[in-house]
Amino acid sequence: MRVYALKPRCSLIVLTYNQQNYVYDAVKSALAQTGEPVEIIISDDASTDNTFKIIQYAIKGYKGSNKIVVNRNKKNMGLIPHINKIVGIATGEIIIPSYGDDISFPNRSSRILAEFNKYNPLFTHSLAIPINKNGEKVKSKYTNAIFFKTVNPKDISTSLSHYLGASGAWHRDLFEKYGPIRSEAIYDDHILGFRAALEKRVRLINEPLLYYREGVGISHSRNTILNRNKNQMSRKKILRQTVSVYTERLEDALNFGLEYDDPVISQLERALTRNISRLSYYQSTARKIKLFTKNPIVTLKAIIDELLRDLRRR
Repeated sequence: MRVYALKPRCSLIVLTYNQQNYVYDAVKSALAQTGEPVEIIISDDASTDNTFKIIQYAIKGYKGSNKIVVNRNKKNMGLIPHINKIVGIATGEIIIPSYGDDISFPNRSSRILAEFNKYNPLFTHSLAIPINKNGEKVKSKYTNAIFFKTVNPKDISTSLSHYLGASGAWHRDLFEKYGPIRSEAIYDDHILGFRAALEKRVRLINEPLLYYREGVGISHSRNTILNRNKNQMSRKKILRQTVSVYTERLEDALNFGLEYDDPVISQLERALTRNISRLSYYQSTARKIKLFTKNPIVTLKAIIDELLRDLRRR
């Protein structure tokens, strides 16, 4: 058993699920971190392929200075419950998420630690080099995300693309103050950047710190819609996710201390009402009537907009 003199300040977590084709490189890149020792937590969410066997093979014989923790969930939890669980296991105050199909640069943890040491943010994100499933460099539009333009809470409050999720790093205070991420329908990058923006403690590290696997991760889904039923199922999922995001951001904004008449609160409430109404287009007549009774103008406009959108995609 390896003995560690000091508790690592940073926990780099590698979250995996059915990524046997990529996980070896992901784990090896975590083990190769340079600079001060970090805690490396490799956690598999009950993969049904050979992912966990490859993890065990990748860490076999490791003799470096980083602290290694391996976890395997007995049952598949899904991304958000998995993240919440591992944040509870992690001992570092700075948490760097990594995923089973991405490759961290050797200096990733040390560069992020240096940024936290110098600027004391609650959240950082960085550039990345996008690659495809074969490891070849590809073009990506991830820098179109709004955090590359502004981190003003009002401007970003209803955006669903804040930053490249694979590049983020968080201080655990974002969990201590606001609690775990509550909805299982969303992704961590929908919530944690917004929390840090409320606190005005967001930093961009303007250099690539990882290879990001474009289009093959947990958060990616097929874009091809084969028929109307699948189109509607996909659309309902997106709307439910959007409703969950805005609901959670509202709770976080109030937890931060914004007043009910704050522009951020007002903007989120309007967006939430619109999306609940758009979702009702796919729900029962009773649901539509209930929403219409509360807010007839917004509900009617939202339902008509969703109807027109549905007709265009038939």
